[in-house]
Amino acid sequence: MVLSVHKIVPGLAGLTFLWFFSQQASAEESPEIMLEQAAEQMLAELREHDSELRSSPEQLHTLVEEVLVPHVDLEVVSRWVLGKYWRTASPDQRTRFAREFKGMLIRFYSSALLEYADFRFRFHTPRIKKDARRVLVRSEVMRSGGAPHSVNYSLIRRNGVWKVYDVTIDGVSVVTTYRSSFAEEIRRGGLDGLLKKMADWNRRDAPSSEDKKEGG
Repeated sequence: MVLSVHKIVPGLAGLTFLWFFSQQASAEESPEIMLEQAAEQMLAELREHDSELRSSPEQLHTLVEEVLVPHVDLEVVSRWVLGKYWRTASPDQRTRFAREFKGMLIRFYSSALLEYADFRFRFHTPRIKKDARRVLVRSEVMRSGGAPHSVNYSLIRRNGVWKVYDVTIDGVSVVTTYRSSFAEEIRRGGLDGLLKKMADWNRRDAPSSEDKKEGG
């Protein structure tokens, strides 16, 4: 089932896959500095608006979308997650998949964000070859009284901007995990079947028109 991936990927991924998206990196900015600054910025946002975000999932989703979407390479992630099925997908299916996958990421990471506001990050400076298009930034995520987690970020530089396309948590790749889960669904019901399940899940927790009226 599509949702099984949310049990496979640790909840920590929800936080680590978002913090580094809150700033746009220039070609001159080292990726580990960008990640570190983004982590601090996101932590401050979470701590300052904790009660508001907990009481308003829609507001949290909006925050996550504003932080994540401009700084993740959705095309690369979508292509890698679908694997061989991307090559045979129609343009419409590719567009629908990217849209629904973005929605899944927003909702999944929103549910994990507020639980990890007290984590600390330690980033390591990577060795980057001249004109390199990809880089791996290693880090540890620490919490008082707990063992550190190894978190590696895979970034690609496109049009002079570093963007993240995968995160590996304690050896578990987010992209690989989603790819395995989605491939199983496609084998069962085809790509359209997967797209329908993704759409159903994304709309399951969306506020209804009546909820919005009551809230307004």
